[in-house]
Amino acid sequence: MIMTDWKSAIVPVSGGASGIGLAICRQLRSEGARPLPLDFDADQLEKALTTLYPDENCAKFGYLVDVSDSLAVDAAFEKIRRDHGIVTHAVANAGIVWRGNVLDMPEDKWKRVLDVNVNGVLHICRAAARQMTDNGGGAIVTMASIGGILSKPERAAYTTSKAAIVQMTRAFALDFAQLNIRVNCVAPGLVKTSIQQAQAASTEPGFVEALAARAAIKRVGEPEEIANVAVFLLSNLASYITGETVVVDGGLSIHYS
Repeated sequence: MIMTDWKSAIVPVSGGASGIGLAICRQLRSEGARPLPLDFDADQLEKALTTLYPDENCAKFGYLVDVSDSLAVDAAFEKIRRDHGIVTHAVANAGIVWRGNVLDMPEDKWKRVLDVNVNGVLHICRAAARQMTDNGGGAIVTMASIGGILSKPERAAYTTSKAAIVQMTRAFALDFAQLNIRVNCVAPGLVKTSIQQAQAASTEPGFVEALAARAAIKRVGEPEEIANVAVFLLSNLASYITGETVVVDGGLSIHYS
């Protein structure tokens, strides 16, 4: 048994309209939970909702919001409470990438990446925890990256933001422990997502294939493989785990190259 009753679970998922976020929503839905995607892309959100809730008035399960805006996030969570009830779990998954040498990086690009990737996680976790206190506790998963543990050229803003999420997860786990709220982090490696495809298109031919070959498992990961870990961490099977970061990268980061 993964959880006592997934059917009572109300789970906002930021960045839930595509990629890993959508895979998490699908996995939660298959378990009987009520995943609620939050996203800033209206078209992607609409498409995601039609796949998650094909036989229902799907619009009521999605929320158009920019996670960098704390007031907008708070408003979305209040609407979730009115529409569905108290939040029981949450996934802070939304993130963006900007590629470029730090010497040439425009100030607004640096701020935007940190606003979404770092402040966005704060806003989601804080809004979720405030509701979970009325439900006797809950569980939150944040989404970092192996880029938060290792680094690479021309990713200063991204890797800085993902490293911050690893430490924020520890700090939030300590602050929320007295409220019976667990907080854990997933750090994916190379995964088949639109962000990864965009990065691949901006690099030299064969880059992704060469990187995948360095992983112990010798392939790119699937979004569903990240979702499996996230849902485990949300579940009662992980009831004695908090403040941890689980690396899911097929063994890419475990050896020197």
